[in-house]
Order: sequence, then C-alpha cells, then structure tokens
Amino acid sequence: MFYNKTFLCFILLASVVVCRGQISTSNAKKNVPYNILFISIDDLRTELNCYGASHIKSPNIDRLAAQGVRFENAHVQQAICMASRASIMTGIRPEKYGIYTGLAVDDVIPKALTINKYFELNGYNIASCGKIYHHKIDTKKQFGENEIKSKGTWTGRGYVTPEAIEKITLNTKYNRGPAYEFAPVNDTIYKDGLNTHNALKKMEELSKGGAPFFLSVGLSKPHLPFVAPKKYWDMYPASSIKLTEIKERPKNGYNKAIRTGGELKNYYGMPELFNEIDDNLASTLRRAYYSCISYADAQVGKLLDKLEALGIRDKTIVILWSDHGYKLGDYNSWCKWTNMHLDTNIPLIFSIPEGKRNSVSKTPVAALDIYPTLVELNGLQKPNHLDGKSIVTLLKNPEIQRERVVFSIWPINRNDYNKTIIGYAAKTARFNYVEWIKIGSGEMVGRELFDHQKDPNETLNLIDNIEYAETINFLAKKVSERIQNTHHDHKFKKISSKY
Repeated sequence: MFYNKTFLCFILLASVVVCRGQISTSNAKKNVPYNILFISIDDLRTELNCYGASHIKSPNIDRLAAQGVRFENAHVQQAICMASRASIMTGIRPEKYGIYTGLAVDDVIPKALTINKYFELNGYNIASCGKIYHHKIDTKKQFGENEIKSKGTWTGRGYVTPEAIEKITLNTKYNRGPAYEFAPVNDTIYKDGLNTHNALKKMEELSKGGAPFFLSVGLSKPHLPFVAPKKYWDMYPASSIKLTEIKERPKNGYNKAIRTGGELKNYYGMPELFNEIDDNLASTLRRAYYSCISYADAQVGKLLDKLEALGIRDKTIVILWSDHGYKLGDYNSWCKWTNMHLDTNIPLIFSIPEGKRNSVSKTPVAALDIYPTLVELNGLQKPNHLDGKSIVTLLKNPEIQRERVVFSIWPINRNDYNKTIIGYAAKTARFNYVEWIKIGSGEMVGRELFDHQKDPNETLNLIDNIEYAETINFLAKKVSERIQNTHHDHKFKKISSKY
C-alpha cells in the first residue's frame, strides 16, 4: 500500500508540538532558540570563489563562508528542482512515496511534517519569500498568509526589455523568451532583487515579534533564463570566460546516464540538442550564468547586512544551500538531471552564532541532513520520519574527515513506473558508484564507478577494473541495503506530462 504503517506514524507527528531540549553546540546558550535565515539558491553549482573558483565574484557568499562552516562534499538526493526541494523540505529521500516523479508534496505526502511546519509548531514565526518549494500549491499550503508575494513589472519568466518580451511570442513552440537578458536597471526590477527587498522588510518585522523566526528566502538565479541587471554582466568581460575542459561523455559510461536534450532548448534561439551549441554560444551562456551568480550573491549580502543592522546576527543561524549543481557544457550537456558529481554536489554553508568560523568540512554530507541539523541546533527533538542525520558534530569539528556514504538517485522515464530506471548513486569522499535498475523488475541494466582521486572530472567508468573489486563490492552492498530499506511503490503509475 502507498500509505504504509511507517508513513502513517510520521503523519501523526504533524499534530504534535515537539518538546524543547538542549541546544547542541558547545558554545551555545542553553534553551535559547536561534532565529533561522534559510537561503536557497536555484541551480547553483560550487563554482564560487570560496570553493576555489577565483574567477567568480561572490564576495557575500564568501563572507558567509568565513563566518561559518563550508561543506565541500555536500550532495542533493536528486538533481532536479522539484524533487530535490520536496526531499529537503520534508526530510524524506526522493525514492520514497513517488517524490522522485516531481509531483508536488501536496500530491504525494500531503500530511508530511515539513521543516517550516515543524518550526512553526515549535513556536517560531515563519515566513517565505521567493522559491522554496517548486510547486505553487506547496508554497500556498505550507506558508499561506506567511508567504510574501512580490508584484513585479517583469513579463513571463522575468524579462523587462521589449526585445526579450517580443521573443516570447516568436517562440511559438515553447512560449519562452531568450535564455539571457541583462538590462541597465536596479536590482529590484528583476525578481530576486524585489523578493530580497521584501524579505528585508519582513525580517525587520519578525525581529520585533518576540518569538524566534524561520525566514526562508529563495533566490531563483542562476536558474534559466539568465536575467539580471547589466552591472553584473559587466563584471565578466567576454575575454575572461573559459569553456569547460570536460568535452566528452564519460568513457564506458552507461549510455542513458546523461541526457541528450533538456530545458535549455525551450528558450528562444537555442538549438534543440546540446551538440549544436558552438563555442561562441557556450561562452555567452557561461558568462550569463556567472553574472547571475553575482546578482544572487549581492542579495545574500543585503540579507547579511540587515541581520547586522538589526542587531540580531548573533542570534541567528544562517544556512545557504542549493537544490542541485549544474552543467555548463560539461560532458557536452547543459543544466542538471544526472548522478554526476557536477549535478549532485552543492554549496552548503552553516553559520552559527559562536560556532566555528572560516572552516571547511570534507566529509560527505546529504541535503537531507539540513532538517535534522537545524532541529538539533535549536535544542529540539528530531521527528521520527527524517531520513537524514544531524551533522552538528561536523559543525563542531569540521577538520575531522569521516568515512561516510551518501546517496543520490536519478530516474529515467520517471513518468511511467513500469518503464522507470533509477540510478542509485553511493558517494564517498573518493568514489561515485552507480547502479542502474529497473524498479519494476529489479533488473540491473548498468553500473558505473568513478575515482575522484585519479579522475576528479569523472571521465572514465572503472566498473570493469579488477583493482577496484573490493570498493565495488562494498558500495554495491550499501546500494543493496538502501534499496531493500526503501518502499519504492507508489500510487502514481503514470503521471501527467505536465510534470
């Protein structure tokens, strides 16, 4: 059955206010809850200055990293917006209950105790501005009147110039404008700037509320279309843009592991297939993506400045995360949708009052760990349904590298259960091991192993190399345990193409 006993048990949690315990950080004051500033950035890969990419101008995210712990080996559980966000917000891995299909939380687990509802039940004032959940129905049901809606002057997916707006009507097949636009306007003319402006006002209001707050701010850039004020485009001269060094698909890799088409083609003037994107267009798209990173970074800076201006920085946990990584022509592909490191690896930064500063953890962690970690940091009891693990011990001692396996999945043919193939990836600090399995029959149709120590760009599948037999056996056992402990069946055998 779809609603099995375990599921019914955790549904009951939604009506229970969890007892407050002790805050778990060594320097934290006892029984004093922190505010939480919960910043999500859409489609942001780890190509940031604080992650070693000196060509990226990200001074504010860098500032946040200097104020906390940056995780180098953090992974989402599915590299696509809708399922990743649903998994993070519910604390449930995406292969359960059909989350991997990309349907709304309201469709698959409508009574899930989400992270925002959890903190609201525990006395927090909650608010949301921008993209946190993928589907509007989830945002409406999760936040209701606590959602701050911004009324902008943009058209379609964020365009402000007549030239871009005209191209929406010219794109009769997909009804989308160009892939990028950079107008000489203020930050608030585009969506992220206006959302941040409204979030700042809400933060000031919440700071006077007498209760701790959970303020979630979702920045949509650098998601397509790449639109931002021109001053950010000007930060990256065309001559400074370098193309990827990863030109080819992984040698001996599973032939369906990387898509041959996708979201980029929906925009005006973009070719249907990735292999039709020449170097000039690739360079322009990378420049546009980088520009949007700096635009999003500027909004992060405004949020941090406001915390300080209100005098509540030392009372507030700030967490910054992305819903997945991104490919910019890597493997002759664009966007996300794989189990490759580039797609599952995300920026993840925790900044805790009186916690570690300017520290780095190399231990693999999962995006699922965000929920239980925030729970423990605020001295609360962990809900029973959470699949992730608290990483508070790593926040205390980030320099200690621990052996840990984290999991990601990628579904092929996710709209039809009888045809679905799921790639189950087991990731360690060194390896990325993937089994491709038909979930209806259990048949394995492909396997991959990548060694980051020798091949950091994952260009060679080593699954047939006998030197790795012990590693393969170990990770295969981990994947088998994961599958056996997962209820894969769900009520959506076929899904409307609108998803």
